[in-house]
Amino acid sequence: MSDQLNAQQFSYEAHLQLDRLLTSLQQITDHPEEHIFITTHHSLEIWFKQILFDMKRVIPHLDAGELTQATWLLKRIGEIMRLAEAHWVVLETMSSADFLEFRRELTGASGLQSRQFRELEVLCGLHEIAGEEYVRRVENAWPGMIEATTRTLRAAFFDAIARSGRSLAEIYRDRWRSFDYFNLAEGAIELDRRVAGWRQNHILMVRRQIGMRTRGTGGTIGRDYLAASAAHMFFPELWELRHDMAASSGAEVTS
Repeated sequence: MSDQLNAQQFSYEAHLQLDRLLTSLQQITDHPEEHIFITTHHSLEIWFKQILFDMKRVIPHLDAGELTQATWLLKRIGEIMRLAEAHWVVLETMSSADFLEFRRELTGASGLQSRQFRELEVLCGLHEIAGEEYVRRVENAWPGMIEATTRTLRAAFFDAIARSGRSLAEIYRDRWRSFDYFNLAEGAIELDRRVAGWRQNHILMVRRQIGMRTRGTGGTIGRDYLAASAAHMFFPELWELRHDMAASSGAEVTS
């Protein structure tokens, strides 16, 4: 009896709890294209869960001076976000005409209501630099989320850089002798770049489906959301550093 129970517990289907996972996709309309709509968003939420799991490992590694482990996990998170970008390409195989046939049934449901994606932003420290309006919006929608985040990736990253005794500019100039810190900074900007790409591809997908002047199910106007989200970088200092390095090399740059 014990062997039979163990066999059930460690079977592929039982281990992954496929009975729960695969039956959780429940359409609210009979439109066949709603299935890919739900599948795409389910997949993204599962990946966000993995990102949050790994991000909560990155921060303690940074605080312990374990740069190799932290950087490895940052690279993985960047790759997951690269994969997440491709989800919008799949969703775009659902035509605008099909989407608009069941969109009205979604009422106020919107991807902007994803708690996990907002947790990712807050854990990365976006609330520390994005301004009062962003903080107010997060606190209104998810009370206690910011307060519960006692340590952010931004804070852990810049504390690690400070412990190196070098500025970011010095680390980049002497990158092969400061490779661990250089590699960490590259992992951080890659995460930023991938999240930015995900945002941009999201809004392009929305444009393709409903245009730019249509109010989304979450209440936003496409062009306004694009303008606001384009400034949401976790590490603007790393982007500004590129500007400084280009200027120092003699490139023509604007202020």
